[in-house]
Amino acid sequence: VITGVDLVDGKPTKWKIENSWGEKPGFKGYFVMSDKWFDKFVYQAVINKKYLSDDLKKAFDEGSKAPIQLLPWDPMGALA
Repeated sequence: VITGVDLVDGKPTKWKIENSWGEKPGFKGYFVMSDKWFDKFVYQAVINKKYLSDDLKKAFDEGSKAPIQLLPWDPMGALA
């Protein structure tokens, strides 16, 4: 779970992540990841629509693209 972000000049530099394995790994159950790490390894996030900008809400509601259904054996489908 993303619990915080460090912004420098309005751009993220690092992210605070709550560890789902409990409090022992990391620092009291939290890790700090660089924004470069996120760019490389994060491919999917679930965000409540209430946190989206009006432009993103509009694009989502208009459905400018049809969703792509992944097959069960697709590596990205199995991880989602």
